Amino acid sequence: MVKKSTSWGWIFFWLIILWPVGLFLLFRKLATDKSALMSGKTGVLSVLGWALTIFGGLAFLACLSDFEGSVFIMSSLFIAGGVLLLRKVSHTKKLSAKYKKYLDIIVNQNVCGLDNIASAVGLPYDIVSKELQDMINLGFLQGAYIHQGNREIVLKQHEPAPVIQGVTSGITSALSKTTTSRCPGCGANNIIATGKITECEYCGTAISA
Repeated sequence: MVKKSTSWGWIFFWLIILWPVGLFLLFRKLATDKSALMSGKTGVLSVLGWALTIFGGLAFLACLSDFEGSVFIMSSLFIAGGVLLLRKVSHTKKLSAKYKKYLDIIVNQNVCGLDNIASAVGLPYDIVSKELQDMINLGFLQGAYIHQGNREIVLKQHEPAPVIQGVTSGITSALSKTTTSRCPGCGANNIIATGKITECEYCGTAISA
């Protein structure tokens, strides 16, 4: 059974109440939950980061006029926590945008040649190859692999539904109940059953049609 990651509500709660615990939970979630990276919750996290930094800065200024060791330490910790959170948010936004770009090119535009992908994102071949391998390792492109000989990424082949000879109406009915839906998280196109809620094949975000 897959263990659920910590909810955003708990992370925000601990960031406000005891930010070191909140930061730990946040870093762990972003490292283990693909959908969290694509969730677009960086705005709220930025606000919390600035709040920690400003609160720590005000406490530090107050400490200058009437120095207290404990206040100085606490204000420094709040500033450090805020800066760490803001840096993590910045890194997450850049990584999310990069991965969304790769998924759009590979999945939506069906471009698998690494040279063409490198040209599209404006990066050297070696960097693109490494970053795509990182995405594969993180589970964004499950079943895919990089064929260095052909200089391309090979995606997992979806198994076609078994065809039973003579039963055409059932097949037609099944096909008519599937549709292509764009993931609200990573932006990749998914083929899903109409009226069903499922997880994005690439990032795990819940999608429906």
